[in-house]
Amino acid sequence: MSSIDKNSAQEVLKQVPQTLRSLVEDNTKLAAALQEYRKREEAEEIVSMMDARGFSDRTVPLKQKVAALLASKKDLNVVKEALALSPPDLSFASISDVPEGDAVSAFENFLLGSND
Repeated sequence: MSSIDKNSAQEVLKQVPQTLRSLVEDNTKLAAALQEYRKREEAEEIVSMMDARGFSDRTVPLKQKVAALLASKKDLNVVKEALALSPPDLSFASISDVPEGDAVSAFENFLLGSND
């Protein structure tokens, strides 16, 4: 079994400050990366909420919407809270593409002005 002598202990203690600085730097980089990942995840969740409530153009890709939201530098918590206050998109009433005379229901016949 080896014993620790004074010289080896001093050598180890000399390396400690640089090792600690290196570890702190690594932890800072990882914390920043984690924060960026969480922010992107929250932005994706907000964009999904916006899509569900009909507040965004569904033809624009998700990544582009997320990038635009992140670039806006808006407080995501405020945006999320505002979306939570709005009702979901209940777009069950839309204009029919059915040509006149080919209505599927009596209601559509009435709307299309058919006299059948």
